[in-house]
Amino acid sequence: MDPKVQNLGKAKSGKLLPVYIVGLLMAIVLLYLTVFPPCFFYGRMSDELKDSELFDDMASGKSFCFLGDSISAGTETKGISWHHHLDQYIEGSISEISRSGWTSDSLVEVMEDIPAADVYVIAIGINDVIFCDQGYGAPSAEEYTDTLEILADHLKNISPDARFYFITPWIFFGFPEDIQARRIEYSDALAVWCRDEGYICIDPNPIIGSVIEKKGQKRYMYNDFHPNARRGVGLFSYAVLMTEHQRRVESL
Repeated sequence: MDPKVQNLGKAKSGKLLPVYIVGLLMAIVLLYLTVFPPCFFYGRMSDELKDSELFDDMASGKSFCFLGDSISAGTETKGISWHHHLDQYIEGSISEISRSGWTSDSLVEVMEDIPAADVYVIAIGINDVIFCDQGYGAPSAEEYTDTLEILADHLKNISPDARFYFITPWIFFGFPEDIQARRIEYSDALAVWCRDEGYICIDPNPIIGSVIEKKGQKRYMYNDFHPNARRGVGLFSYAVLMTEHQRRVESL
C-alpha cells in the first residue's frame, strides 16, 4: 500500500478517537444527570435563614427523624426529599420513615418502626386532604389531628425529650375549590393542636405559593402536588426555613 494512504488512514483514525471519547463522556454525563438531576436551593443560605429554632436544632448535633409521604421520600424526584438542602447542615444523625401515598394513618400503622430521635420533623397530610373522599386517610380535620396525637404520644414514650415540628399539608394546584378549602381547614386545625400541645407548626405554603404565582408552576413543580428535583425541593426547603425564621422574629 502507498505509505501516503497508510498515513492518511492513521490521521483519520487519530481524529476519530477524541470524537469517540467526547461522545462517550457526553453520554456518561447525560446518564448521570438523568439519575442524579441537578438540584438547586432557592436563593442562597443566608444568616437570616439560619436564624431560627429549627436551624439551631440542626446545628446542635441532635439526631433528626423525618416522617412523611412521597414528598419526603422523593418518589417523583429521583429520591431527593424536600429536606435535601437542609441535610448538609444537620450535625447529628438523620433517619427517614416516608413512603409514597402515606397518610396520617399510615404513620400510626408503622410507628413501632420509627426510631428514637431528638427532633422529629413530620410532614404528612396532603394525601389525607386529597383522597379522604375515597376512604383514604383522615376524613376530617379533627380526625387528622387525633391521629397525629396518637403518633406523637407514642414518639414521646420512646423519646421523652424530643422536639416536634409538624409541617402543614403541602400546597397543591389544579384541584377543586372544596379540596383547596379542606387543605386550609386541616392546616388550621394542625396549627391550633400544635399550639395547645406545645409543638411547633410550620406552614411554608404561603411562601411557596407566592413564589410559584410570580415565577410559574412549571419552574418548580413536577406535577400538581409534587415539587420537581431541579428547583422545587430547593424552594420547599427554603420556605420551611424562612417560615421558621419569621416565627422567631414574630415571637420577639
